[in-house]
Amino acid sequence: MSYSARLMAQPSVPFLRRATGALSRRLDRPELLATVYAGPRRELHEEIAIRAVLGASLAGQATYVDVGTNRGQVLGEAVRAAPQGSHIAFEPIPELAAQVNAAFPSVDCREMAIGAQAGTAEFCHFKSLDGWSGLRRSPEISDERGDPEYLNVAVSTLDAQLEGVEPRVVKIDVEGAELDVLQGARTILAQARPLVIFEHVASASALYGAAPEAPYDLLVELGYEVLPITGGPPATRAEFAREAEIVNWLARPLAAAG
Repeated sequence: MSYSARLMAQPSVPFLRRATGALSRRLDRPELLATVYAGPRRELHEEIAIRAVLGASLAGQATYVDVGTNRGQVLGEAVRAAPQGSHIAFEPIPELAAQVNAAFPSVDCREMAIGAQAGTAEFCHFKSLDGWSGLRRSPEISDERGDPEYLNVAVSTLDAQLEGVEPRVVKIDVEGAELDVLQGARTILAQARPLVIFEHVASASALYGAAPEAPYDLLVELGYEVLPITGGPPATRAEFAREAEIVNWLARPLAAAG
């Protein structure tokens, strides 16, 4: 979820900044919000970097996989980068999955959650703040602000869903469950070696019992290096675990899995 969405969910944000945030969303001008907040400036840089990675990595009939697609905000960039690609999206909220199917008829949008193993699970859908929804309820959102409903959703794994598929890029944004998604994608990561764009917020991961460094350790085990999405050298384990300002990361395969 974007920083601006997190920010606007806070009840104590001053009126001027809230108004600027509302205007930036209405006009689709995130740079307006960046004029008053350091966080959105970081977010804007990360969004630009994600677009750059997609533009550089997707071409022709390359496949992009979007786990936690929401309304297809990042998916739209992938479709623009590779309009002939066979793209796959996963979204467990029925209304949002329907919206994505309508907006992107060429995309295979599957109404399900992705995790470490297949099954069914209870999913907390915040109807007023759907970007905060997940398989674990965020304690930051009250009933009054989030208007939650609880859904029974199908859960699968990327290894099961992508059998026979060779994605070029996989994006994961699942409000803290990123480690579970990676655990259920060991085979596809080892064999197809896609780039992985993933969100990591330690407090959200803790809801799933994941240590701050756990996604890093798993990716390194699978032969990846982890970098800030905005560039720079690969992060060390300690840097990844303690980094609070970076939300989106890029995992890059070092070589073919052995």
